[in-house]
Amino acid sequence: MSILRFIIYFILFIFFLAIPPLVAQYYFPLEQLIIPRFWLLFWVFAILTLSIYLVAFWRMSISVHASGQALLGSITIKLLICTLIAFLYISENTVDPTKFIINFFYLYFFHTVFEIYCLLCNLHNPKFK
Repeated sequence: MSILRFIIYFILFIFFLAIPPLVAQYYFPLEQLIIPRFWLLFWVFAILTLSIYLVAFWRMSISVHASGQALLGSITIKLLICTLIAFLYISENTVDPTKFIINFFYLYFFHTVFEIYCLLCNLHNPKFK
């Protein structure tokens, strides 16, 4: 997958990922389904996914043997950074634990799945194309 193709997919992904929270925020304002500073977390996760993918893509382009290491390394680094973000968020804000878990894992899960999918597209065997 080329960088241009990834950027197009990434923009579409961010757009479609933002729709459910926007619907929840504007159509169900009394339930307060969205945690405070959700959109800050949304953009932090977006920038983190973009930067980790670009570094992993760069690492994969250096060596074919480093592709697996780049994939596993990017997943591990993202997990550690997201854990740190969750810790900092919880220590600075008082939130309902259930809402925080739902909002945080909505962002974490979908960003991780998107990143892994895009990185795995780069690992396919070119003989089967």
